[in-house]
Amino acid sequence: MTALAALAAALVGYLLGSVPSAALAARLRGKDILREGSGNPGATNALRVLGPLPAVLVLAADVAKGLLAAYVGWRLGGIWGTALAGLAAGLGHAYSIFLRGRGGKVVAVSLGVLAFWDLRLVLVALVAFAVVLAVSRIVSLSSLVAALAAAGWALIGVEPMAWQLRAAVVCLVALLFWRHRGNIERLRHGEERRLGRSG
Repeated sequence: MTALAALAAALVGYLLGSVPSAALAARLRGKDILREGSGNPGATNALRVLGPLPAVLVLAADVAKGLLAAYVGWRLGGIWGTALAGLAAGLGHAYSIFLRGRGGKVVAVSLGVLAFWDLRLVLVALVAFAVVLAVSRIVSLSSLVAALAAAGWALIGVEPMAWQLRAAVVCLVALLFWRHRGNIERLRHGEERRLGRSG
């Protein structure tokens, strides 16, 4: 893979990841999602601020941009290209150029990236997410456990999977945990919001 192809993959991935789906959906409703609910431009806050249908559309758009970024990266540079583009999409979602460096928690866009890399990772993550959510009703906790499950499966359960993709999965999970650091602190103190509750 040439340096130019690597740069192109990373740039395209970042720009795709930066597309602020939730903020755009909120703007169509005359709202600023950065100032309402949790202030996070993601599907969970879109559910609180905009309702179920817009939240589903935001989720689908965020998954799609991750999937598209990984695909374009693959076309540009194979394994290295898709790994770079996938990571860049996560960074773009977390630190969007269109939101002046603000962004989401990287969950949905990572799901799209993983879907291109290996659907088994998505299945493992979704099962873990559903089980934890059913028990706890806490989206952040469910997302964190799902991310760990996907990383664990990538490292020990998926064959064959290129080492570049395994490393990229670990990096995406690390980014996801970093973006959830506030949620983790609230979880430690038993203060994290449960789904369906305002407090």
